[in-house]
Amino acid sequence: MKISLATTLSFLILALASNSLLVLGTSSVPEPLLDVNGNKVESTLKYYIVSAIWGAGGGGVSLHGGRNGYCPLDVIQLPSDMQNGIELTLSPYNNSTIVRESTDLNLRFSVLLSGRDYCNEQPLWKVDNYDAASGKWFITTGGLDGHPGAETLLNWFKLEKIGNFPGTYKIVHCPSVCESCVKHCNNVGRSFEDGVRRLVLVRDDEPAFPVVLIPATERSTSV
Repeated sequence: MKISLATTLSFLILALASNSLLVLGTSSVPEPLLDVNGNKVESTLKYYIVSAIWGAGGGGVSLHGGRNGYCPLDVIQLPSDMQNGIELTLSPYNNSTIVRESTDLNLRFSVLLSGRDYCNEQPLWKVDNYDAASGKWFITTGGLDGHPGAETLLNWFKLEKIGNFPGTYKIVHCPSVCESCVKHCNNVGRSFEDGVRRLVLVRDDEPAFPVVLIPATERSTSV
């Protein structure tokens, strides 16, 4: 049976279109985040978020009393690169085990903030209300786990590549969980307030906070 030239061309065009769709589909999947050991970051494990710049770059992220001296507690960077800070988990909005770049995440410290010496709140990162005295948006705690949408817009962060070194990221607040919502789209940087390096949203002309992820828990060796 002979096949016409038109039929052959039709099959060729269909095959090329299918291959193009496959390539586009593959490239649209964000790359996994990598820890300092080159392993994929997982939502079931705990990590330290630490400055990617050793020495004068400071240490890891931790908690500190709010700007009023009380609650809610603010997210800060410790001054010494010998301090890893408080371990935390990274939980994607879609409950994926593998944590990927540019994906909305809940960042939750692995501490219980309750009792006489602590604030009665969730140790989950969120963007605080605008601070008119300093003109800044501070990163604080008390966010709500999950429930992606308009009511949790301030609770979502992303990690995106920065620089040329693998496993080096910046923290970004630009939530995608509500496309129709008015939202901030800013990098997270640092601001010295009362001698403390507090994490804040920064403008495009201000430096982002470059970080790496250090595993705080052992990975399972089971297959």
